[in-house]
Amino acid sequence: MAQDKTKAEKPVDPPGTPQRRVLPSGLRLIVVERPEAALVGISLAIRTGSGDEDRTRSGTLHFIEHLVFKGTEEQKPGTFDQLVENLGSEVGARTLRDATFFEATVPLEGWQRLLEALGALTLRPAFRPADIESEKKVVEAEMALELADPFRSGTAAVTQALYAPGDPYGPPLFGEWPQVSKLTEDDLRAVHTACYRPDRMTLCVVGPVVAREVEALARQVFTGPERPPVARPLRQALVRPTSRDGVGLRAAADSVSGSRGTSTVVLGWSCPPAADVTTGAALALLAEILAQDDQGRLAGALVHRQELALKVRVEWVPQRCGGLFLIQATGLPRNAARLETAVLDELRRILEDGFVPAELEAGRRAWLGKLATEKASVESAAHRLVSFDALDTPGLEEELEKQLGLVQGDQLQTLLRTTLHPNLRSVALLGPLPLHMPQEGGKP
Repeated sequence: MAQDKTKAEKPVDPPGTPQRRVLPSGLRLIVVERPEAALVGISLAIRTGSGDEDRTRSGTLHFIEHLVFKGTEEQKPGTFDQLVENLGSEVGARTLRDATFFEATVPLEGWQRLLEALGALTLRPAFRPADIESEKKVVEAEMALELADPFRSGTAAVTQALYAPGDPYGPPLFGEWPQVSKLTEDDLRAVHTACYRPDRMTLCVVGPVVAREVEALARQVFTGPERPPVARPLRQALVRPTSRDGVGLRAAADSVSGSRGTSTVVLGWSCPPAADVTTGAALALLAEILAQDDQGRLAGALVHRQELALKVRVEWVPQRCGGLFLIQATGLPRNAARLETAVLDELRRILEDGFVPAELEAGRRAWLGKLATEKASVESAAHRLVSFDALDTPGLEEELEKQLGLVQGDQLQTLLRTTLHPNLRSVALLGPLPLHMPQEGGKP
């Protein structure tokens, strides 16, 4: 009998396993108990981002992200900033296409106070008229800084070129100034009321905390009517028609200045949604093999062998309705005309040569090594968990780790032949450019 009872017992999760709950208010809660950690990482996601806005409201969610830190009706401006300083905490926020994030690291003795303050700010911001007008100047300056960053401005340009007119993924993350400049208190309150609700939020806390204590406090802070988490419909992002001339989609970014000392080419492709874990794992591994800190197949060829680029960056960006695969090559202005062609020619060469098991394994080790480094940080660990949950793929990280070990070389070749076909690319050229740029890239 004792043996049967042992078999029936529920297996105990290993230490550090994410504990997931859905609270009565609809808040999704993730807690990771890390007794050995010195700090607590807190990440709160509003599961609504710029990709959920229509063109007339472009930039509203990013603007609300700014105004949240101006305080509540019950607080004087600067109260939250003073609390953060007193606690020795670090707090940040960002708006992406599928979610808006508020994140912090804080010593153990201050995590409750910080979580209470963060809940009050996000649920009950003041939206004072004077703050709205002053913050418009801040956002306008931030937009200018974004344009000056080659990778960010290039990514924005290729994204806008990839997606069909009217698709919410197309406009810049920060919105467009003509719409942002006209935002009113009523506009902001309407969007805040619709989006900043517990049933549209995911909270993750990682560190030397006790899960039941986190849950008890979250129930007090994120109160609301009993309802399940909002289920967002999964739409298919609309991509522009395939180019037939071998040129791809030329992004309207040739005039973006970027750094005056270097020129940058950014190539982008649309990819399947984040829920397609098999393709996602292959794209993640391919990005690692191509770059690997300038030692990968693509980076090594352009930086070391051909000496055309100073830096090569490759990134897979998972998104709910369709991801991105981005390649950035930065070099001296005299090489600007050759960078795009060199990238495409090298991708074609890699496709023809294929992949050997040793480099697949090296790519896996590099990816898993970076993952282990991120997991060691309570802030990064909280962000990763809440980010995947905000994509409505809460188990994506674990599935990616499993699928990564199953990816074969022929899968990567298929990606280069189909999803990452040269004719499907979008291209942005930034920085000092020659007067006559080539209008034809490498052949498929």
